[in-house]
Amino acid sequence: MPEFLLKSMKKKPPSTAKKMFLIVAPLSVLYNWKDELDTWGYFRVTVLHGSKKDNELLRLKQRKCEIALTTYETLRLCLEELNSLEWSAIIVDEAHRIKNPKARVTEVMKAVKCKVRIGLTGTVLQNNMKELWCVMDWAVPGLLGSRIHFKKQFSDPVEHGQRHTATKRELATGRKAMHRLAKKMSGWFLRRTKTLIKGQLPKKEDRMVYCSLTDFQKAVYQTVLETEDVALILTSSQPCTCGSGQKRRKCCYKTNSRGDTVRTLCLSYLTVLQKVANHVALLQAASTSKHQETVIKRICDRVFSRFPDFVQKSKDAAFETLSDPKYSGKMKVLQQLLNHFRKQRDKVLLFSFSTKLLDVLQQYCMASGLDYRRLDGSTKSEERLKIVKEFNSSQDVNICLVSTM
Repeated sequence: MPEFLLKSMKKKPPSTAKKMFLIVAPLSVLYNWKDELDTWGYFRVTVLHGSKKDNELLRLKQRKCEIALTTYETLRLCLEELNSLEWSAIIVDEAHRIKNPKARVTEVMKAVKCKVRIGLTGTVLQNNMKELWCVMDWAVPGLLGSRIHFKKQFSDPVEHGQRHTATKRELATGRKAMHRLAKKMSGWFLRRTKTLIKGQLPKKEDRMVYCSLTDFQKAVYQTVLETEDVALILTSSQPCTCGSGQKRRKCCYKTNSRGDTVRTLCLSYLTVLQKVANHVALLQAASTSKHQETVIKRICDRVFSRFPDFVQKSKDAAFETLSDPKYSGKMKVLQQLLNHFRKQRDKVLLFSFSTKLLDVLQQYCMASGLDYRRLDGSTKSEERLKIVKEFNSSQDVNICLVSTM
């Protein structure tokens, strides 16, 4: 048992009251927690979320449950009611969310009345060491001192020692500060790596497959590169033609003829080229930013004026166009890979940063008659567990499309 739990157990006198535990987790994994608790134990678990949360709160007040599962948002809404109950411990999943002392989520988590606080995270440090202080100050208030004290004694020396320009003295001071920090946290920080279970995991094999652009993609890509805006971007760092000695983008060529700055054009054209490299049909999908959407639409209209056949086919048969590997080198390779995996009866997870690209992949699966499942930000929490179970248990479902956002 971890040292910090042993310490808390020694301090607390034995109680006859039924113990209750509060688990806070992101909505996306809330029902996964419920499933795991049901699988590995005999606990009376309630889920505090959605329209039934008031009924479940009543059950908690009557101490009819041992474990309450809730989300960060529901905890904020029901903080007063939850603080009226006596919790033996609070366990927080994805505890790195408590990384900003000024954030509302941190204020709410610190306001929860429970002395035994356990945070679970795979990324306790995301940007800087001050985030570590914030998480630890929630879990064990005062352990690392005030934020100013922590900055002076630990984060500054360590960060200065990690600079590529650090002196030998700064390197030595940084190492000493790191050792002192590790020693101070040793009784409260339990680290587990996958080496503990590596014998239970299948062998991992990483393969990078390079996909060439199709002839159609190359033509569209080249058309984008031949625009006046791209010429403006590529020459923006050159000396201005007026002889001022300044760079073009800071002198006479700050914007194009429509008033778009070079910086705006860079971002817009990078987005356009990325879409072309994935699937040409993505150029017809809306962008997130309204301003950028206007710029990208103008670029796409100009590009597609060179390819009227594709535009017409997209309107007449969007389903076939989206699922046709002719318009994407990646889709061509993917088609071969999926055929191979289907013969081997292997399970395939297809990840994409873009949900628009997931739409394309979904169209392809449908056109090819492949049974698939899809998980993205719009998938309801109750449905997630059902989808995962179907994917894992059904022999007919061997593809799952997953959004990384």
